[in-house]
Amino acid sequence: MKKRTFLKKAAAGVALLSLMLNLAACGSGEPVANDPAQQPEKVEMPWPDVKPLETPVTLNVALLANTTPHLPTYIAQQKGWLSAVGIEVNPVVFKNGPSMTEAMGSGAWDCGSTGIGGVITGVLNQDMKVLAVAARDEGGFQAFFARPDNPIVKAGKGNGKVPELYGTADTWRGQEILCAVGTTNQFLLYKTLDNFGLTLDDVNVVNMDSSAANTAFLSGQGDVGGVSGPIVFSDDKKDFVMVSSDAWAKTGIVTSFVASPKSWSEKQEAITKWLEVIVMTNEWIEQNREEAAKYLTKMYEEDGYPSTDEANLDLITNNPFSGLDYQKDIISSNEEGTMKMKQQTLDALKGYVAMGNYTQEQYDSVAASTSNFLPDAIEQIAANHSK
Repeated sequence: MKKRTFLKKAAAGVALLSLMLNLAACGSGEPVANDPAQQPEKVEMPWPDVKPLETPVTLNVALLANTTPHLPTYIAQQKGWLSAVGIEVNPVVFKNGPSMTEAMGSGAWDCGSTGIGGVITGVLNQDMKVLAVAARDEGGFQAFFARPDNPIVKAGKGNGKVPELYGTADTWRGQEILCAVGTTNQFLLYKTLDNFGLTLDDVNVVNMDSSAANTAFLSGQGDVGGVSGPIVFSDDKKDFVMVSSDAWAKTGIVTSFVASPKSWSEKQEAITKWLEVIVMTNEWIEQNREEAAKYLTKMYEEDGYPSTDEANLDLITNNPFSGLDYQKDIISSNEEGTMKMKQQTLDALKGYVAMGNYTQEQYDSVAASTSNFLPDAIEQIAANHSK
């Protein structure tokens, strides 16, 4: 508080001195020139036609720790693009999607990014609004590793429906697998086992989040370790074998940009503006991957997670960020008349029903929803930047 008070007093002193100098200059009859050094630096935006909000706002933006979807918000903060449109971001960090969803009910955040687990629980329990796609887990964002002497590894590839996956039904059966239950990592495990005609009941799943699973696996625990994000590409995996990944299993999982129902009702314009800057930044990332990887390294370091520019470049390259063209397509309808963004969630939810995480009634509830998967924000952004 003392520092804050000091800064206010210092600012008041500078303002008074400036006023005295201006009055003195006016008294001498000489005009006062605007000093360029004292003017705020003009921020160059990748999309030059992005208009600022009339009234600046602060948004509490939720993110999942050690994941990439918050990167565009982080970069837009660092570049000054969000402040240029009148948005100040207060990041709110969560370990997983369900905990993020639970906090939404208490008004802890306005908008943010979450995985499929957070979307499903949010839509079912909190009337969460799903606005756009944040990132596509299609290049090894989720993976499982085994030690070289594991029977899964020794069995090699090509023994199931998906040729890239390691193992056989017999080698996977009975394995102790470290995995975050209820997340996209578990969904990948479900898809992997299904490839060999197995279910989750055929293995021993030990519930751990990605960081804990990685630490435990490196210390010798478990037969197979499930990890996500930058941990997949870290150097500590060099002595292990990737036996499954979302790229191989083609899970079709995405991370979504979402909003709390209360905030969407009260701050729709500001949240749409935030999303506009984020989609713009997504396109910038795709065109400037090496620089973006350096920002990702810095972001992870600030979160207390060490990583490298090289690993983060792999992560960004293999898991593309979604630009405006992709966003416009994902809010369009498929041949059955369902919004593609909604269908992605339903496809994953069908798997979770088979896994026993959700019921058919809950699936039917999400399928019947007409107020949770919204095209409004992307339609507005597209209208502002139509070519």
